[in-house]
Amino acid sequence: MKNQKTWLITGASQGLGLLTVKYLLAKNQIVVATTRNRDTFEASLLESKNLTVISLDITKEQEVEKAVHQIIGEHGRIDVLINNAGYGFLGAIEEASSSEIEKVFSVNVMGTFNMLRHVLPFMRKERNGHVINFSSASGLVSTSGFGIYNASKYAIEGLTEALKLDVEGLGIKVTLIEPGAFRTNFLGTSLGIAKNEISDYDATAGKYKRIFHANNGKQPGNPEKAVEALVKITEMEQPPLRLLLGTDAYNRVQAKMQQLNEEFNLYKDITFSTDFIN
Repeated sequence: MKNQKTWLITGASQGLGLLTVKYLLAKNQIVVATTRNRDTFEASLLESKNLTVISLDITKEQEVEKAVHQIIGEHGRIDVLINNAGYGFLGAIEEASSSEIEKVFSVNVMGTFNMLRHVLPFMRKERNGHVINFSSASGLVSTSGFGIYNASKYAIEGLTEALKLDVEGLGIKVTLIEPGAFRTNFLGTSLGIAKNEISDYDATAGKYKRIFHANNGKQPGNPEKAVEALVKITEMEQPPLRLLLGTDAYNRVQAKMQQLNEEFNLYKDITFSTDFIN
C-alpha cells in the first residue's frame, strides 16, 4: 500500500472484520479493532505493535464517544472507518418479537449512527477520511424470513446515500459494501433466530430458514478476496458509493432492478395521473 493509514474497524473479532484486521497488519497499517469483549480477541494478534483492540459496545453512545477520543488521543487521526459490526436475524415478520427486532436495529443501525456521529467531526477537521458502511445485497433485495435484517440494511443504504451528499466538498469519501453470501460464520454465531415459530409461514420464511442453514459453510463468496476488494477501493481517488461483492449479489440486484423497471412502467399511467393538470 502507498502509505500508512489509521483504520478503525467495528465488529473485528470474527468474519470479514477479523480478516480485514489481519490483511491490514500484513500491509503495515495502523489498526484499531473494536469488539464487545477484548478478552475473546485472537490472542496471537494482540502483540502486534500496529494493533489496538478496544472493548466496545457500539450501541452505547457514551462508550463510543470515549473510545473515539481515546483513539484520536493515541493516534491523532482516523483515516478509514469501517462500520462492519452486524447482526443477522431469521424469522418471518410476525414471528419476530419487539426485543428481537430492537437488538437487530440497535447493532446494525444505531451502532452505525453512533460511530458516524463521533468519528465524522475529526474527519471534517482534517478534511480527509473514508467511511465504509457494511450493508448487504440484502439491503437491496429482500427475502422471506430475512425481513428484519433486510429492513436494517435498507436503513443503512438510505443513511449512507444521504451521508455522501452531506459530506460533499469536505474531503470525506463514502462507500457501501454489499456482499452476497460469503463463507464466514455469519450464518452461525452472528445469526439470531426468532424464538416464535408460526406454522403458516413454514412454506415461506421456514423454507428460507432451512436453505440458510443448509448453505452454511457452502457459500460461494471467498472472504479473503472480499477483503482485498474492500481495501482496494480505499486507494481510489474516486471510490464507488456502492460495491457489490460476489456474483450472487450482482445477479440478485440486477434481477431486482429489472423487476422494478417492469413494474414502474406497467403502472406508469396511474403514476402520472396523480399530478395536477396544468
